[in-house]
Amino acid sequence: MAYELNGTSQYFNTTSAPVTAAPLTLAAWFYPNNATSNMVLVSIPDNAEVNSNRFFLYANGVAAGDPIETGAQGTGGLAIAATTTGFSANSWNHACGVFASTSSRTSYLNGGSAGTNTATVTPSGVDRVRMAARFNGGNPGLYLSGRLAEIGIWSAALNADEVASLADGITCDKVRPRSLVFYAPLVRNLVDVKGGLTITNNNTATVANHPRVYA
Repeated sequence: MAYELNGTSQYFNTTSAPVTAAPLTLAAWFYPNNATSNMVLVSIPDNAEVNSNRFFLYANGVAAGDPIETGAQGTGGLAIAATTTGFSANSWNHACGVFASTSSRTSYLNGGSAGTNTATVTPSGVDRVRMAARFNGGNPGLYLSGRLAEIGIWSAALNADEVASLADGITCDKVRPRSLVFYAPLVRNLVDVKGGLTITNNNTATVANHPRVYA
């Protein structure tokens, strides 16, 4: 079972981060209720994001074409890689962001539509995982309206074939398992089964139907 989030107040977070610098990869399955909002899927930010240091994976329905955005914000500014096609409302989509280095990031939608960015940006002080919302100067926003499942974080840059495997429904623990540092399937229990981080369910997101995956 996935989790359903209301788009106005619900989100998940941890109090520490399993990885704090590139290379890293973020991945998630999501079922958005609309394609007109900018919604956070998963990020690795600093506490309260007061200084806007973060690695992030967004579904941006506000941007032209409704892309998946893989970005970094910190020293050097803001750098975003956007997919070449857009996500769909009311259906399951797979998003993945690969950070190969401080100057290389790639965004994927459903295993393809890869978009890249090579600006040099270095987030610092990142210290937690946050899912389904962003804090900006201590104020929450960019909430996900819809379902979220199969959150994976790797301390490595997955290649295109590995990303495609995730989009085909292979679970995170079967793809580059030695580099997997965080895995929240969001199947009934809200737990990180890989790194053991405690995940807080803020404002009580509820269980919902899960995407089809192959464990």
